[in-house]
Amino acid sequence: MTSSSPPIQPLPKSSSFQEYLDIPSRAGPLVQCLDPRAHVNEFWEQNTRPDGRLFAQGRPTKVVYGMLKHSAGSALVQQQRQIVESQNDGGGSSDGSGGTKILAATTFNIGQPSPEQPDEGEVVVQVSGTGGRNVGADSRSQQQQHHWDVLQSWLQRTLEQDENMAQSLNLLTGKACLRLVISVIVLEDNGNVKDTALLACMAAWKDTRLPIIGKDLIDNGKLWWKQSGGPITSIDNSYNISRDGESEEKGKENTSAGRDYRISLTMGIWKDPSNQTHLLADPSNLEERFLEGSITIVVSIVTGKLQVDYTGKVPLAANQLALASKLAIGRKSEVEFLLR
Repeated sequence: MTSSSPPIQPLPKSSSFQEYLDIPSRAGPLVQCLDPRAHVNEFWEQNTRPDGRLFAQGRPTKVVYGMLKHSAGSALVQQQRQIVESQNDGGGSSDGSGGTKILAATTFNIGQPSPEQPDEGEVVVQVSGTGGRNVGADSRSQQQQHHWDVLQSWLQRTLEQDENMAQSLNLLTGKACLRLVISVIVLEDNGNVKDTALLACMAAWKDTRLPIIGKDLIDNGKLWWKQSGGPITSIDNSYNISRDGESEEKGKENTSAGRDYRISLTMGIWKDPSNQTHLLADPSNLEERFLEGSITIVVSIVTGKLQVDYTGKVPLAANQLALASKLAIGRKSEVEFLLR
């Protein structure tokens, strides 16, 4: 007695079955784990990015002021994860996780200015972090600390070049000034901490209210702080000490509206198989590992002056530098309203 199996009927070509056979979409997470470089390059070669952004597109930015009430000023800045549309349900979702999140706070104390800059105060940046990068357990702490040290050095150099900030910390020329300490804490690091950290410093500076020179500032060689309603309430030389020892009011309080702010845009550099150079704005942590360099352009909101910081071995042509400057100015226009 023999038996034969019934003929195999072809399965219906339903949309769900076709989606199941969509090998690239199914293999994406596997490729990302086994060969992340190939995973990223697959997107880049299609002129897109793993999170769905265009090359010139940054992540959405959010700023929250006044996070720490015990500080002179504070702000939380978050580069949120890009919303990626799903092909299955036609929708998208983003809870903000996976982005870069940095908190900055300011404190100050009184000191004496240096003889070289008698009318300027001092700005000091301190960087620490709780948000880690994807590194091995053995080298995690050492690599993280090096990462924060590099970031701190860059922020210090950038803010030291802001004469407007340094001069606003002057109390009495050649006698007294303020030392402003900006503490930066990296809560989450998903790439491009430079732009987020600088914006956090600027937002904390905007939120900072400094004391003002007022009447009876000097008494027996001592500098006295006054409570609210007294002569010292802010600091922009709203009161000048006249020759006869009396104070005369200049009539303008120091508010954040009169300050200059700097906004940066970091762009990763990638060369495609045809040896063409591309700029990727606001690179994520995944993208940063496979870039061949980066360029950061800092733009002053008030003066429009540009400051360029470049690292890498890939030479940039004049048209690429022009594109980078254009993107940085565009980024300034997008973000500056957050500091108004």
